[in-house]
Amino acid sequence: MARLLFISGLIFFGWLAYRFLKNTWAQRLREVEQAEQNAQQAHQANPSRVQQIKACTYCKTHIPEDEGIYRDGKFFCSYQHLDRYLEHQDN
Repeated sequence: MARLLFISGLIFFGWLAYRFLKNTWAQRLREVEQAEQNAQQAHQANPSRVQQIKACTYCKTHIPEDEGIYRDGKFFCSYQHLDRYLEHQDN
């Protein structure tokens, strides 16, 4: 009789574990799907534009155009390199 109760208990707790994991996985799947939908909607509302990569006139380092500085039609990666370039031009 004790064996029967033990086996019944194991089956019951196995069933509870299965239900818990099934619900947890289903909830996580819904969260992931919702996050993907939100990301798609955000991308459709504001599509990212392609950034151009430019070389600094002074050091020839390539950086995104949005992060650089333009002066007199020339592109620089920082104000420091702009100043150095202008110093060398004056000499």
